[in-house]
Amino acid sequence: MTDNGSGHENERYDGRNPSQRLRVQDIFSNYANGLPMGTEVMTADGILPVEYLEPGDRIITRAGMRRLRDIDTLAPKRFKLVFEREEAIYAGGVLVMSESGLPFAA
Repeated sequence: MTDNGSGHENERYDGRNPSQRLRVQDIFSNYANGLPMGTEVMTADGILPVEYLEPGDRIITRAGMRRLRDIDTLAPKRFKLVFEREEAIYAGGVLVMSESGLPFAA
């Protein structure tokens, strides 16, 4: 038995030691300031690059289909989708952001 009681003193995950594991910030840092141009977003009309979205488009979110209220351009070629309430969206096949603009994983 190890000091922490797990029995896994040298536990490895994906070939990494615990201190080397990927963090959510490592994976989603690219989305922290909005979606980069070219990111594909699931919509009622199919998958569209984020730069082609317009207010009123129906976006597929984790909670179902939601109407896009607005699009903020946070920086050149960076887009933040705005809904009536906080929504989790899939972009580029990954769950990436909420209305707060903060990245997270589910």
